[in-house]
Amino acid sequence: MTAASGLTLYVFDSGSAGVSCVAATKLVGDFHRKIAGRQGAGSNDAVNETVDGWLCTSGPPAAQGGTTCTKGEQTVFAAVVPSE
Repeated sequence: MTAASGLTLYVFDSGSAGVSCVAATKLVGDFHRKIAGRQGAGSNDAVNETVDGWLCTSGPPAAQGGTTCTKGEQTVFAAVVPSE
């Protein structure tokens, strides 16, 4: 999926955390739509936002920072896919 920074993210399987792949992908997508325009691909800053009760953080794109969303004991991760 495409992050707000324009980089490509891979959403990890969160089934063991009780979150379906579809729900995890939707959460990360909703988060990146919500932070659109706040984090460019060369940014060195992290961005935080709450989406449907989840606290999500997008790490600095310049450092290939991924996305982490947490809610209670549940965690969803998305990593930046390296460019080839």
